[in-house]
Amino acid sequence: MTLSIALIGGKGGVTKSTIARALGVAYAAADWRVLGADLELGQATIRKWAKRREEAGFLPSVPVQSFGAVSMAAKEVKNGSWDIVILDCPAFASKSSIEVAELADMVVLPTRFSIDDMESTAETANSLVVAGVQPEKIAIVFSGVAEARSSAERERDNEDARAYFSTTPYFVIDGYIPHQKALSTAQDVGRTITECQYKGPREKADRVIQGIISRFESITEDK
Repeated sequence: MTLSIALIGGKGGVTKSTIARALGVAYAAADWRVLGADLELGQATIRKWAKRREEAGFLPSVPVQSFGAVSMAAKEVKNGSWDIVILDCPAFASKSSIEVAELADMVVLPTRFSIDDMESTAETANSLVVAGVQPEKIAIVFSGVAEARSSAERERDNEDARAYFSTTPYFVIDGYIPHQKALSTAQDVGRTITECQYKGPREKADRVIQGIISRFESITEDK
């Protein structure tokens, strides 16, 4: 049986591919048969990253395929050739995003701390639920967050953002992934955010990725 996680966003640039890459490497490192399904044909973000990773010789490798339609990716999920398929979706397009969300065992929605981003994310999640997606499948992840200068301000921003989603039925993953050059630089050379050479941002990123994995385990434990 193949499990699947979908990365969906209300708009572009919300770090879907960043998280998809890190999840793919995490599962591959645990000896899962992993496929990255790149549904962003125009940008092919994770497919290009996978090529950089292969050329650099970083292990574990993560095979990535591009798909022009959700139905094509669905065949890979249903044929049992993989343990897990990580679906990296384009910016929210109602029909295809709903199809992917229905297919996946878990839907991850990355967002930043700004009201604009959180409103867009909540609207996207609500649209999926209205279409019939179970709310317990949906997880909110704070990622690409611009950090305040002081630790007190950072903590307050974190608490305020979590409070925003406290009245929704959606699970919020612990921690946040900061917007830092060190993390983007790691990906530029074929690594993931959890393979960043700098301890601080790497540990923040790893906390979030492990949180997604833990939530996924709880959702799929009976499968």
